[in-house]
Parts: sequence; structure tokens; C-alpha cells
Amino acid sequence: MIKIILNPFERYSEKQLVITGILTTMFGSFLAILFNARFDGVLDLHFVEKVKTTQPIVDILIDFICLSTLLFLIGKYINKKTRFIDIISTTLISKIPFYILLFQNINSYSFHVTDKLAKSFFTKNYTIEKITSTEIAFLISCGILNLAFVVWSIALLFNGFKIATNAKTTKSVLLFIAVLILSELISKILISKFN
Repeated sequence: MIKIILNPFERYSEKQLVITGILTTMFGSFLAILFNARFDGVLDLHFVEKVKTTQPIVDILIDFICLSTLLFLIGKYINKKTRFIDIISTTLISKIPFYILLFQNINSYSFHVTDKLAKSFFTKNYTIEKITSTEIAFLISCGILNLAFVVWSIALLFNGFKIATNAKTTKSVLLFIAVLILSELISKILISKFN
């Protein structure tokens, strides 16, 4: 079971993975609108007070285009036989952990607790005492969960990329890391400008 969770690319065909990726992306977009979430970077998820209906969808689209394009280009550099369909399935599937994290913001709880904590540090009217131990425990739990799910997403992305490109060298790993960082930067810039 753990192998399927971390590396479904060995077990399922690219067609199955793309269909699953598209369906989960549609569902994730709906949840993001419902739970007021922004994917303002390839590896980012933030909750806000209110989203416009199109914002999470455009975020996901920009993230997908940036990551898929750069991974495909570097994949072609590593292995000329790299197929775009394999990169697409990898990019789509790697976003699933972020869609699961959306449930943290049921009734906008995560946003309000985070906002309350930020206000306690950055304004004179709030003090740290106004944050309850339950809220602190919630934030710590969410932090640990978020970190684990980001690692899961990166593991999915790397495993899919490795299979798509037949990458086996240290150079391939370093190129993957560079592309991931570059995708994050480009997607953040594009989202802040156009969305």
C-alpha cells in the first residue's frame, strides 16, 4: 500500500493516472473554492478569507503549466525519449496531497486561527494570551501534517519524473531540484501578476 501511495507510476498506466489526476484536480478546485484556498505556487497552499471562484482554478492551471513545461524540458535533456503524457500524469498526481490538506479549513477554522496568531505578533491590540492551547495544538498539528504532505507531494513528483525520464544519476536529481525551485518562483510571479 505504501508503495502505491508513494509511487503509483509503476503500477498504473499513464492513461489511468491522467484520468485520476484530472478528476482529482476538478474535485480539488471545487474544494479550494469551498474552503477559500489559494495554490499560489507549485508547492504552496494558503487559506484566505474569501476567494473568487476563478482564483484557485487559475492558480492550479499556472502551477501545472509551469511545472509540466519545465519538467518536460529537463526530461528531454536527460532522456530524448521522455513523453509529455508521463510528465502530465506526474504533475497531476503530485498535487493530490494538497487537495487532501484543504479539509483543514472546514468552516474557515484554519484561516481564522492563523490570522489570529499573526495579529497577536504584529499588532498592539492582540496578545499571545488570546490564543488558546487548543488553537496552538491545532496549528502545530497542521504544521506537521503540512510538512508531511509536501514531502509526499515531492516524493510523488520525483518518482514519476524518475520513471518518465529514466533518471538515475546525481545530475538528474540536481536538475530536478533546480526545476522544482524555478517552477515555484515562476508560478509565484505569474500568479501574483495575473491572478
